[in-house]
Amino acid sequence: MKRSIGAVVAGAAAIALTLVGCSGTGGGGSTGGTLSYAISADPGKINPITNATQAGEEVAAFTYESLVSFPPGKDAEGLIAEKWTETPTSVTFTLKQGVLCSDGKPLTADDVKATFAYAADEKTGSPYKGVYFPASGMTVAADDAARTVTFTTDKPQSFLVSTIGALPIVCASGLADPSSLDTKAFGTGPYVLDSSSPGQTYSFTLRKDYTWGPGGVTSTTKGLPQTVDMQVVTSASTQANMLQSGELQYGAVAGTERDRLKAGDYTTLDVPLRPGLLFFNQAEGRPGHDLAVREAIAQAIDRKSVGEVSSAGRGKVLNTLISDFGSACTAMDSSASIPGFDLKAAATALDAAGWKAGSDGIREKDGKKLSLKILYPAKEGQSTTAAIELLQQELAKAGIDAQPAPSGSYTDVIFQGGDWDLVWAPIYTSLPSDWQGILSGEFPPNGGNWTYNTNQQYFDLAAKAQTIAGDASCGTWEQAQNSLFSNLEVLPISSSTTTLYGKGLTFGLSKTVIAPTTLRLTK
Repeated sequence: MKRSIGAVVAGAAAIALTLVGCSGTGGGGSTGGTLSYAISADPGKINPITNATQAGEEVAAFTYESLVSFPPGKDAEGLIAEKWTETPTSVTFTLKQGVLCSDGKPLTADDVKATFAYAADEKTGSPYKGVYFPASGMTVAADDAARTVTFTTDKPQSFLVSTIGALPIVCASGLADPSSLDTKAFGTGPYVLDSSSPGQTYSFTLRKDYTWGPGGVTSTTKGLPQTVDMQVVTSASTQANMLQSGELQYGAVAGTERDRLKAGDYTTLDVPLRPGLLFFNQAEGRPGHDLAVREAIAQAIDRKSVGEVSSAGRGKVLNTLISDFGSACTAMDSSASIPGFDLKAAATALDAAGWKAGSDGIREKDGKKLSLKILYPAKEGQSTTAAIELLQQELAKAGIDAQPAPSGSYTDVIFQGGDWDLVWAPIYTSLPSDWQGILSGEFPPNGGNWTYNTNQQYFDLAAKAQTIAGDASCGTWEQAQNSLFSNLEVLPISSSTTTLYGKGLTFGLSKTVIAPTTLRLTK
């Protein structure tokens, strides 16, 4: 289960590696020119099956395609696949005719099957295993003549299209030598990577032979950039400067640096990322083992105030675990199941649970003070640190001694059963079913159920939801989420956003990553 969380925690560190150009058909017929594009970190190894970082996925999007694309707020679109049929235990994709790899060879159904075999291999170490496809119990059948690939699972799952359909597909020439995937690209995407300078730039050229894009996009589509000059710009302030000066046509800026871009002529889109979620350690012997204590903690927290601080005033209070930009069930709302801010009720609940205020104002029970350790990622921004300090102050008003504990490896602490009571974890998920894996299973160190969740109602509802395919399952997933919130396995606080800026450019997304086929230079 540790891998599952690794794939959905945003902002994983990238590893630097020297890159070389890749072979392929370059040069396009688009009327677009060169696009100057910034990414916020160097991707390091660019293998799309092993690199789940934001930067890795942004680079991969230009050279690789998945079976399906997921525009936020819209129905899924076919990339490599032209159509699909889905049940809770199987999904069949029919590939588009004429899809070519960057080496000019046709993509086959067997190539798709081989990609999943490579990703499932334990030696590959793919973080998408158990997230984009089941870690076990899945069979794949390919029919090259019919252009179909059928995935069958031994356990029902609600969102097979949304998970299996999202894995980047690698062409046969890349799978022949998987080590080459770290430095070269072998996909069906609209661009080829033709040069790079690690930590600085990645340059892409539009293919002449790209004809199968969603909505009829081809390499001759007007405005589609002919070349893309992708620059690594790690500072939000520097990205903002470069957007203002015209050195960049696309960038992503978070925090208060956005304030000085308000007056510019930009295409903008706020993307929800890194949500503020507060999890409870429910292990025996911990104060959070008692639901009454968890409820009192939740009642002592003004989620609106803490959220405004954590998001630098640009987020919103969360009432669901699923992002607006998720793949399914984005309308879920469990606000009625979340305890409201009520300091008096918190005090009453703690009194009833036997936690009485001591002479110093801190509550005690059986000679032990109500002291909590708040774990949070040390690399979080200033706004998150300020939000943790506000949490500490609010809990103190209820007689709870909360001590912030920044950690450079907080996931190791929680997965190894370490010392913590509350953890602020910015876990981004696009599907409600992701949470079944995150909050279920055996306890550490034997399993990944790091909150020590024993909520049988949630387990039963999640299992029931998994037997229903697609959007029809959302009602049951919402009931499961209601149970998570009312039993306080997790308290959602707020969303935070990054703003995407285009200057003389329009664009669209697949989930939270730019979809290259949507790029249009307008100036």
